Parts: sequence; structure tokens; C-alpha cells
Amino acid sequence: MSEYQKMWKAFEANEISHSVAHYLLAVADHTHDGASPRAADIARTLEVSRAAVSLQLRTLKEHRLVEVSEDHRIHLTSVGQDIVGRIASKRQVLRAFLKEILGVDEATAEADACKIEHLISEESGAALVRFMTFLRNTDTNAQSLLDDFNRLTTDCPPGTTCDFCVSECLLNSAGRN
Repeated sequence: MSEYQKMWKAFEANEISHSVAHYLLAVADHTHDGASPRAADIARTLEVSRAAVSLQLRTLKEHRLVEVSEDHRIHLTSVGQDIVGRIASKRQVLRAFLKEILGVDEATAEADACKIEHLISEESGAALVRFMTFLRNTDTNAQSLLDDFNRLTTDCPPGTTCDFCVSECLLNSAGRN
């Protein structure tokens, strides 16, 4: 099996899918706003049908991520709460990294953080938090690194190559400059 095939298999083995992450986050968001939500609340939030919510709730209950009370209110289990906490913290650090460090606009940073949040490993998420902590530090080494990054990447002359880009400037091919 090729490395690509191994990676794809690992991708399929993620703890939860992107869809499940959104359902869990929707339940958590409603819970923070007051009473625990019902299926109709989740359907409105995610802009899906109530039938879609019912199907997903069945899966979430089977995996013991949510419980549904007699009054049809949806509650996260401790496992569900743990997953939501980890996803939300990864989203927060990814959004901050993309926006503050890489200079990605807020809407794109939010969308990309959402896409990545449940895919990144706990190890990589923790490493990114440590790196962000360093970069946000007032230490002169951290500030120098950020200044050098900004100077080298914003002033990349069109048509130049470097060891990383090899044959063509990746910034140019990505639509920058």
C-alpha cells in the first residue's frame, strides 16, 4: 500500500466526521445560549431537514456522544463535551494562526479553520498552540522571526525562485504578487 493510500485510510479513521463535528458544535452552541436544543433547533442552525437531524442523532446516540431526554432535548455526553472542547480549541488556534500570523482575511481564516479543526491530530494541535504561544510572546526572538517572515514573504519579487519554490514562485501560482 502506498503512503498516499495509508494516509487516506487514516483520514477515514478520524474520530468523527466533519458533519458530526458540526452537529456536536451546534448542540454545544445552543446549550451555551440557554436550554438544550431540540432537533428542530439544530435543523434551523445547520440549515438541514429535521429528517437529516433525526438520522444524525441516531448515530450520535449510538456513539454515546449525545443523549435525548424525554422532552426531546439534546444533551452532550461527557464524551461529546470532550470532543467539542478539543474541536473548538483547535479551531480557535487555527483561526488565530491563519489570521494573525499568516495574514489570511478573517472570513477565509474562519472557513479554513473549520475545514481543518477535526482533521488535525492532538499532537499537531498542541504543537501549533506552543508555536502560537512563542510567536505571541514579546521576546525579541519571536518578534524578529515574525518581522523576518513578513519581510521575506511580502517582498518576494515576481519570477524569482528559492529553495522552497524550486521552479516557480508558489506565491505567484497561488494568485499573490
